Amino acid sequence: MAIQDLNDLYFFTLVVDKGSFTAASQSIGITKSRISRRIALLEAQLGVRLLHRSTRRLMLTNIGQIFYQHCRAMVNEAQAAQQAAEQAQLKPRGRIRVTCPALFAQTSLGFFIIHFMKTYPEVQISLTATDRRVDLIAEGFDVAIRFQADRLEDSNLVVRSLGESALYLVASPELLNKTGYPKIPSELNAITSLAKTRSDGLYSWHFTKKDGVKCNLAYNPVLESNEWTVLKQAALEGLGITALPGEICKQEIQQGQLQRLLTDWSLPGAKLYIVYPSRRGLVPAVNYFIEFIASQLANSCSQIAH
Repeated sequence: MAIQDLNDLYFFTLVVDKGSFTAASQSIGITKSRISRRIALLEAQLGVRLLHRSTRRLMLTNIGQIFYQHCRAMVNEAQAAQQAAEQAQLKPRGRIRVTCPALFAQTSLGFFIIHFMKTYPEVQISLTATDRRVDLIAEGFDVAIRFQADRLEDSNLVVRSLGESALYLVASPELLNKTGYPKIPSELNAITSLAKTRSDGLYSWHFTKKDGVKCNLAYNPVLESNEWTVLKQAALEGLGITALPGEICKQEIQQGQLQRLLTDWSLPGAKLYIVYPSRRGLVPAVNYFIEFIASQLANSCSQIAH
């Protein structure tokens, strides 16, 4: 049977939160008798007892405890909806603290932030570009952009997946004219390679063919670096083959300065996330920034993937 009045769920939640009918009635200016009557009608409609009443205290029944958890979630969402409507009428202003990987600040995110600030001139942004893992709550950041190979989960944060950053195997045409164009992964061993630094010093490519066949190929790079831009420049100069994120080499591929290899095979990319401490209590500037950047980054990932 459908509940006829959602206010009854609110009254019930309020009584539990306040600990008594008297405290609940005083908090919202409605008579104690009315609240008591509404909850009694709710129990009658549901066919269960939600509260044990005595002259000294109120106690939830077992089913009352379960029912309360759902009612509390409903009230929370209602309050969040009201807050969202109120904030939508406010003009975004103030300072936002943002963190992202260094390379991403130099490429996509920097342009998106400039666009955002031109659209909302009363917003100031403090951008920290770092490759270390930042603790948003402890360090006071409002938003983080993160790349991670596996699924990002954190019970203390809101995590939104925006897409995936593709990893392309590339080399300069000049190098390939000398070495020949590899047609299968094993032919890469005959060509010098470049790599993003790994702490364990073990380098291998993990390929997956379009038909699902997998191939792992160990290699020994002539140059390793923790800077993507160094690897890209080295590849442009013909020093070797390397794997680069699509967002850093898309333009060079389009202009013919770099060429993609083994296009029937793919390398595992990194998933792109936007992360922030809480859905509730966000000031308008942060809300606007999250939605703006999420839209831009999702669109950017889609364009790179194609």
